[in-house]
Amino acid sequence: MMLVALAFALASFFVAFACWFGYQLVRQNGRILGRLEALEKAFEDLALVNGNSLAKSRLKRDGLARGVAAPDFSIPRLDGGELSLAEFRGRQVLLVFSDPQCGPCDVLAARLGRRARLGQVQVIMVSRGDPEANRAKVVQHRLTFPVGLQRHWEISLLYAMFATPIAYLIDEDGIITAPVAKGPDAILALLSRAVSTLGGSSAAEGISPVSVGAAS
Repeated sequence: MMLVALAFALASFFVAFACWFGYQLVRQNGRILGRLEALEKAFEDLALVNGNSLAKSRLKRDGLARGVAAPDFSIPRLDGGELSLAEFRGRQVLLVFSDPQCGPCDVLAARLGRRARLGQVQVIMVSRGDPEANRAKVVQHRLTFPVGLQRHWEISLLYAMFATPIAYLIDEDGIITAPVAKGPDAILALLSRAVSTLGGSSAAEGISPVSVGAAS
C-alpha cells in the first residue's frame, strides 16, 4: 500500500513538473515570437517598392557603383505632384538623400541651396519623415530645388545606402558617374567637380571646406 501511495505521489510530481515546464516553455516561446514579430514589422517598414519583403532580398548597404544605371523612382513632391528621376533625363543630376532630423544635412542644405540656384547641375533631394518638418527646412534654407519624400527607406534601398546626407552624381543618360558621396564636404566637392566638367569654376563660386563629420 505504501509503495502504491509513493508511486502515485511520484507520478503526480512528475505530471506537475511537466505541466510547469511546458508552461515556462510556451511562455518563453511567446516572448521569442513577440520579438520576432517586432523584427518582422521593422523589416516590413523597409518594404521594396515592388512589394517584396526586405527579408527576402539580398540587402546591399555600401552604395551603387560608378557606371551603374541610376534606379528610377516616383515619390510625392513636398510642394505637390510627383517627383521622378526620369523627368530630368538629359541633365546632370545631383541626387541628395537627406533627413530633417540630421545635423549634417542642415549644414549641407544651407550651402546646397545657394549652389543649386546657380543652375549648372540639377539638384533633387529625397528626404523622409514628417512633411511639415521638411517644409520648415525648405523655408529655413530657401531651397528652390525639388524635394520628394520617401515613405520609409524604399528609395534608399534602391540606392543601397541607409545614411544621410549622401549623394550620387548622375549624367544626362541616367548613369551614376562617381562613387556615392558621404557627408557635406564630399557632396559639395562632387558638385564642384560636376560644375567644372560643364565649364564652371568652383573657385569663382566661393566654395570653402565645411568641417563636419561623415554621414549620420
